[in-house]
Amino acid sequence: MTTATMLAVELGSVSGAVFGPGGSLVADATVKISGEQMPAGRTIRTDESGMFQFQALLPGKYTLQVEKQGLGTASRAVEVEIDKDTQVDLVVGVEVKEDVTVSAASPIVDLKSSEVNFNYKAEEIAGLPLQRNYSGLFQLIPGVAENNSFAPSGGASRQDNKYLMDGVDITNPGFGYLSTEVNGLDIAEFNVKRGAITAEFGRATGFVTNAVSKSGTNQLRGIVFGEMRPRKFSAGSNSVNTAGAIVKIQSTIDRYVGSFSLGGPVVRDRLFWYGSGQATDTKTTGRTNALGPVPDTTTTTQEAFGKLTGQPMSTMFVNASYRYRPSKCELCGIGNFDAPSVARNNEGDTRVATASWNWFPAARTVIDARYVHMEENSENLPITDLGFKPTFNPNNLGSIGQYSDTTGPFAVVRGAWNLRSEQVDYKRNEVRATISQFFDLGGSNHQLKGGFGYEEGSEVLHRQSNGWGILSVVAGGSQIQATYYSEQPVQVSPGKTYSLFLQDDISIGSRLVVNAGLLLNRDEFSQILAQKNTFLTFDFADEIQPRLGLNYQLRKGQGDKVYGNWGRYYAMDQKSSARSLAPQRLFFNDALFDRTTGALISDGPRASTTGKLINPGIKPTYSDEWLVGYATPFLTNWGFEAFYTNRESFDFIEDIPSALPSVGPFRAAQLDGAERKYRAFTVEVARRLLSNWSMTASYAWSRLEGNFDLDYAAGAVFNTSSAIQDAPGEFVQDRFRYGPLSQDRPHVLKLFATYEPPMIKNLTLGGYLRSQSGSPWSARGIDWDNGLRRYLEPAGANRNDAWTNVDLLSAYRVRLGGRAGLKVEARVLNLFGELTTLNVDQRQFLDPRIRPAPALFAVCGTDYACATDLFSSFQTTNQPNARFGQGNEWAPPRRFLLSAHLDF
Repeated sequence: MTTATMLAVELGSVSGAVFGPGGSLVADATVKISGEQMPAGRTIRTDESGMFQFQALLPGKYTLQVEKQGLGTASRAVEVEIDKDTQVDLVVGVEVKEDVTVSAASPIVDLKSSEVNFNYKAEEIAGLPLQRNYSGLFQLIPGVAENNSFAPSGGASRQDNKYLMDGVDITNPGFGYLSTEVNGLDIAEFNVKRGAITAEFGRATGFVTNAVSKSGTNQLRGIVFGEMRPRKFSAGSNSVNTAGAIVKIQSTIDRYVGSFSLGGPVVRDRLFWYGSGQATDTKTTGRTNALGPVPDTTTTTQEAFGKLTGQPMSTMFVNASYRYRPSKCELCGIGNFDAPSVARNNEGDTRVATASWNWFPAARTVIDARYVHMEENSENLPITDLGFKPTFNPNNLGSIGQYSDTTGPFAVVRGAWNLRSEQVDYKRNEVRATISQFFDLGGSNHQLKGGFGYEEGSEVLHRQSNGWGILSVVAGGSQIQATYYSEQPVQVSPGKTYSLFLQDDISIGSRLVVNAGLLLNRDEFSQILAQKNTFLTFDFADEIQPRLGLNYQLRKGQGDKVYGNWGRYYAMDQKSSARSLAPQRLFFNDALFDRTTGALISDGPRASTTGKLINPGIKPTYSDEWLVGYATPFLTNWGFEAFYTNRESFDFIEDIPSALPSVGPFRAAQLDGAERKYRAFTVEVARRLLSNWSMTASYAWSRLEGNFDLDYAAGAVFNTSSAIQDAPGEFVQDRFRYGPLSQDRPHVLKLFATYEPPMIKNLTLGGYLRSQSGSPWSARGIDWDNGLRRYLEPAGANRNDAWTNVDLLSAYRVRLGGRAGLKVEARVLNLFGELTTLNVDQRQFLDPRIRPAPALFAVCGTDYACATDLFSSFQTTNQPNARFGQGNEWAPPRRFLLSAHLDF
């Protein structure tokens, strides 16, 4: 369930001109490009203007050769990066004597695109003290803060980014997070699109990342890698003791990783193979939390990857791969304030299969087709099965469900995990095709692209409550609420996306480039019961997304540019709406019992979780973005870029009650008064590796504000049917609601560098510094649904301390003969061991919720803020939370990682 596009997303290009004696352009010259990634090479002829262009090249090093009868030959080394055009000119007929071969690298500033685009090669990444996986590379992205969460924020919600591997979408189709991790040995290059994303690359309102995997070559090459982090390699971390005090405990985690990669030829020059594997074992032993000792936990993950890359003929390129990643966790899910009895066991796996085909029927034409199949499967089971709805015992709530215990100075969770069984499976099948044509028209040069995509994805969800589900004391302490799933069938929620795009990159003269594009999407959301029911459709006419960018060289021939871009992005990539807005969805029941006798008072579905009506004429949510910037190379191998981004979102969709306070049926509607705005100014200065060192520094000032915050929970939420607007305490119109959103980090500074001391050969030193603002927070009170979404003071009234982190790397490689070598690497993460508070307990009072009689809300009519004020007036404040404002999550402690890396 993605948008179409992305031919170039894991490929690059080389273009230029061939000159003869005296500087004349040479037409009909033969130009060949070849390299380790494409040893058979590809050949074209220069056009009547002496120009040539090679599209769809894997990143890496190549050699260009040109020949013209009567003039002779010439050659030059070139380097290709993801989604960049390496520009190089060749001269024939002139004798050139050079002792040193100069390689034409991709330009420091891409003069042909207004996208804010960053590339990082494997050799750069290897010299930095990063986690050796896909998500570890997020640290490199300018202006994106670390939030120690399931996904980073790129100026939208955490669920609005797009994650690609070899141009294939590995984003969870329902909720927009990274679906699978990736063995770090597989990654050859990493690309980030931070803004001004073109029509070709879709409609993500955050950022788009892509990691390109390695391929086999004519030479057999491999790597064996091992990493160890026993508990004695880690400093103590913060926890909470039984008195609620913050204490430092010794490390309880042992982690070991083993992996390998190997690649070589199947048919020399034509067909190559590559494979890798990884096993990770993590054990937690001797841990304690606020309730005492915690049982030992074991997590194991394996991964296998295989890839075939072929060039059956000089005008054709094919690629196929398969990745399988199973995982298992025993006795998981016990937080700092959870009893051991709420633990659960998890088993899951992800599978990604891809096939792609590139064809070059003419020198200036490229056709690309791709197919993707992805699965993400997960099953959770409690360690204690209570059965379904056992005899209600108000004197032993732990025997009948999972409950929040507020009888002490702070809230803790006891009982058994609230689900007896949970199965969540995702699938995606996608096909797309793109054609690119280069042509000249008048005094302009055009790179015209068009493409279509079709995707069908689905979520299969089955949940059975354990006992009476989630229990809490309400009604001022006189009642117990049980929130549970009644016995219901599996919910199957398929969705389809159709995509069409057209894009033209127009070069006018030598200094102006216009990027013009148009993306159209059609989204369908369905439910399968006895038969398939498509209950919501946004047609192509509803999702028209123009893009327009301008690039102008301020100083002719100096490689700089001033640029600007405007674009519209319909934020419908995540398809959780197929479940949340379904007419017969999986729903909660709320049962109320007398706290003293256990007698049932009432039991019925929670209206906000039942099937939804759809308001006629509803429109998809979208964001408008404009940005301006300037980029220039300077000195030798240095680059500077500064850009300002402005994003604002409109037409938010939420399910809203038919009447206050929370009367069903709920209906999906445009949410009046909802706002989310993002402004950011980012500066980056970078120096490519030269004379043994490289460096990149970035600083971003930003403001993410509004009253529509989808990042209110620790995990992923529905993007069109969240808890927002469900009931009093959850309305966007409530007092105190507008302000900094939870992912707002006004200041983010990053500095990373590598150094290879010339006096000590084969030694690499690397460092990474990140300093960022703390997260905003405000006092919260209980809401109508027994959550903590009711603001008791203005949003962002408080902010946690700034978080500064320093990581270091030292690696030394010993040659073993031939190409073989053994590298020993040491990394220190959080060098100074600062245990910065990342989140605090925002609940100010532990008093049980009191619901006023629904009839009392008649005075409010349709005034949402009035309803919350009325509800708030009934809540008591007799039980202050002893841990209010105190930390409950901290920065990871100092860790030392030791690894060995054998390559041959």
